[in-house]
Formats: sequence, C-alpha cells, structure tokens
Amino acid sequence: MMTSVNKILKIIDQIAPFETADSWDNVGLLVGNENQVVNRILIALDLTEEVLNEAIEEGFDLIVTHHPIIFSPLRKITTADRIGKILIETIQNEIAVIAAHTNLDKVFSNGINRYLADSLELEHLQILMPEGENLGYGYGHGIVGNLGSVLSFEEFISKVKKVFQIDHLKVSNSSDDKKVRKIVISSGASSDFITQAIITQADVFITSDLKYHECQNVIGTNLTLVDVGHYESESVYLDHFKAIIDDRISDKNYDVFTKVSETEHPIIKHL
Repeated sequence: MMTSVNKILKIIDQIAPFETADSWDNVGLLVGNENQVVNRILIALDLTEEVLNEAIEEGFDLIVTHHPIIFSPLRKITTADRIGKILIETIQNEIAVIAAHTNLDKVFSNGINRYLADSLELEHLQILMPEGENLGYGYGHGIVGNLGSVLSFEEFISKVKKVFQIDHLKVSNSSDDKKVRKIVISSGASSDFITQAIITQADVFITSDLKYHECQNVIGTNLTLVDVGHYESESVYLDHFKAIIDDRISDKNYDVFTKVSETEHPIIKHL
C-alpha cells in the first residue's frame, strides 16, 4: 500500500509522541510536504552532507534523523551557509525530513535509553526524571536500573565498551576497587542530570559530552561518570529504531523500504 510523509509521521508519533519533546526542541516534519509519497526512508543521527548524498544517490524520499537539522532560528537560507546549503539541496531533491529528538530520548517503552538499559541487561528499571504520568504513557529523561549482579569496575567497563561498540571512553571519579550495581543512563549531552543521579545513589552515570567542571561535581560522592561519546551513545540505537518502524510499517501493510545510513560516522576521532 502506498504511503505518505504524514503516515510515517503518525507511526513515529506512536513510537515516541512528539508532544513529549522538551519545549526548547524542534521535532516533527522539518522539511517537505506531508502529503508527499514515501517509498524509501533513510535513518540517521544527523542530516549531514554524507547522509544527504547517500539519500540522493539511492533515491530516498524521506530522511528520519534524531538531531534536528533546523535547531537555532534561521535568519537566512543560502548556499553560503552549511545548513542552508543542505536544506536547499534537500528541497531541490524533494526529500522530506523528520526529526525525533528528545521525544525519542524520553519515551520509556521504545526510546534510546530503554534500549541501552536493556542492552546492559539492567533490571528494575525506572525513569530518572519522570514527566506527564497523567498522559497514559511513561516518559522522562534518563533511566535507573540495577545489574543482575555486582561487577568489578573493570568488568563493567568491558561490558560498556561492548554495548556501545567502542574501544575508548572517559571516566571521572573512579577507582580500581570500585564495585558496580546501580546504573543511571542518559544518552547524548545529559550533564544537567548529574545531581539527580547522585540523589539516586547510583554507582555509575553513563552519558556524554561531559565538561571538566561538571566532572568536579561528583568528587566526594560515590558516583562515577562514564562518558562514551555523543555519537556513540545514540548510534547503536538506530538499527533498533529501524526495526520498530519496520514493524509498524508491516502492520499497516505499507510498501516502504527503510535503511540506516551507511555513510554517517563520528565527527570526533580517537587517535
């Protein structure tokens, strides 16, 4: 069955309701016509030059990203500006763009942090900072959970590297004899939640984009900070996101092909 941008919007809204996004965020349909026919969907963290070229070369008519390409107010859209150039090319090639950002971070059942918690095999999961219980679905920033058994810090770090598919990470306020059981996870840049992680008496807070003075805030507490990298904290979710979308597309009997970008890569390298 033929489908449209609007129908895909509704599917994503069912997965992670757009109304749950933070007020400062920019989610939903950012570029394009909601009535445009959709045959091929490309999924990525960001709409970069590489992702756009991949979409053009392979005939995708919709790109679904986590981070919104339009975030700060735009005073002009020209080819002299990187974002403007990408947007113009997107429009010229009739490619629509949907962003699912903090709504995908915050939803409990299908979101990024729930996926990470499940991948780490955490139990007794709770939302770190719950919101909107009266809306009938659980959402909020971060997830708290326990490992099935106590791990040494070395064992835990090995597990984290495997889940996030990384060889390097940054750690603050750790010790070789530390034992790990209670974990807080919040993907992306989540230093705002360090205080709440301390309150939960967690052993470790996994996040990204931590700054020097933010790391000082845990000195004298039991909390160890683990920074896995922004891209790395979210990219591992994309195949799972695709699978969820595919299930909803199949239920609707829509004739749509989906793919996770093969050209997207971290912008920060560890040498």
